[in-house]
Amino acid sequence: MHFKGLPHKKAFHMAWPMILSNISAPLMGIVDTAMLGHLESPLYLGAVAIGANILALLLWMFAFLRMGTTSFVGRAFGAGDTDLLQRQLGQSMALAVIAGFALIALQWLIVPIAIGWMAPNPEIAELATRYCHIRITAAPAAFITFVVIGLLIGLQNTRLPLVITVAANALNIGLDVLFIMVFDWKSDGAAWATLIAEVFAGMLALWLGGYALRRYLNIRWHRPSLQSLLDGNAWAEQLRLHGDLFIRTALLLFIFNFFTAQSGQLGPVVLAGNAILMQLVLFQSFGLDGYAHAAEAMGAKALGEKDLNGFKRSCGANFSAAIVLALVVSTGLLVVKQPLIGLFTNISAVAESVASHYHWLVLFPLVSVWTYILDGIFIGAGKTRIMLLTMVVAVFAGFLPLWWFTQALLNHGLWITFLIFNTIRGASLGWAFYTLSARHKWF
Repeated sequence: MHFKGLPHKKAFHMAWPMILSNISAPLMGIVDTAMLGHLESPLYLGAVAIGANILALLLWMFAFLRMGTTSFVGRAFGAGDTDLLQRQLGQSMALAVIAGFALIALQWLIVPIAIGWMAPNPEIAELATRYCHIRITAAPAAFITFVVIGLLIGLQNTRLPLVITVAANALNIGLDVLFIMVFDWKSDGAAWATLIAEVFAGMLALWLGGYALRRYLNIRWHRPSLQSLLDGNAWAEQLRLHGDLFIRTALLLFIFNFFTAQSGQLGPVVLAGNAILMQLVLFQSFGLDGYAHAAEAMGAKALGEKDLNGFKRSCGANFSAAIVLALVVSTGLLVVKQPLIGLFTNISAVAESVASHYHWLVLFPLVSVWTYILDGIFIGAGKTRIMLLTMVVAVFAGFLPLWWFTQALLNHGLWITFLIFNTIRGASLGWAFYTLSARHKWF
């Protein structure tokens, strides 16, 4: 396979809207962090760090709705099976609504447990609890957005997800300025701004999803029939794929929240500093994920068409471009170190904490880019059981033992463990990719 013969142009046209969309997605947290980092106390920043991580755990545990929908839609679209596509889309939408309202109903049980685990400081705990109860109300809208974005990516349209994300984040930024800087609502203002933005995103997603169905499939957005929702074969495939992704995502978010909890044990300054660094980790990872989404969509469509050569070519194009992008991101982070830290906080102790651990952030894109692209490939192919097994290995044979043995290194040990965890994920998925390719097991 020659580098020049790969579908680089198609990969780029698929990836660039998702890069912009994914970069703008964590802007909700970044804007909150930057504004709260300039208030008189680090307590508000710490509260939002904990509250946002809990919401990430609760909401992004259901990110399988986005990933699974892309896989189903992409393969059905490639095969030209619109009936199957509509059945699986209807079931994904039903799951989204049920899960969203279930999460609202269970918040009074889940949030106190999570806050008690992650927030040893009682003042931070109170602020973080209010933040969670405000934001969780948007769960049904957030889950509907996941499904519609999965639909759009599966239909090979990555520009409409960009419209949804940018519009929602522009609204969130405006409301952040109003609620935090003008009304002085502090961490509560950050929560209300994000809630309103997520509800708006859900409404916009439904409208654009209907438009995409009419344009690409010549079918109308309609209420799914009871028969399609109860189709046993479609549900079996849904539950298998979604179940694997659910557990895999839960383990990944456990690591993120464990990281934040351990940061809190090292003191409020370290917690605030790591909150800034973690926002930058999410920022760069969501950007690199643009090519992962392209690999996901292109690979799923090629496999639906039974085009193995096209599948391999899409993998090669997205791999090579993502590696170049990772080098650019790491170099950029190194160049803008001081102004970037100053943008996020003027609290000297927090700034010093960020600066002393910044080199781990610079290394992160080079270590994790392999994981992002391989995740996209395996999601598109529907090989989710492999993703689950490699995540189990990375967590229980990698992260937790390494964390235990590096505690004496304090926050540096925490960051070393986090980087090695991502290295293990990438290496194990890479071995699985090689094995499936050598044995011709992608179909």
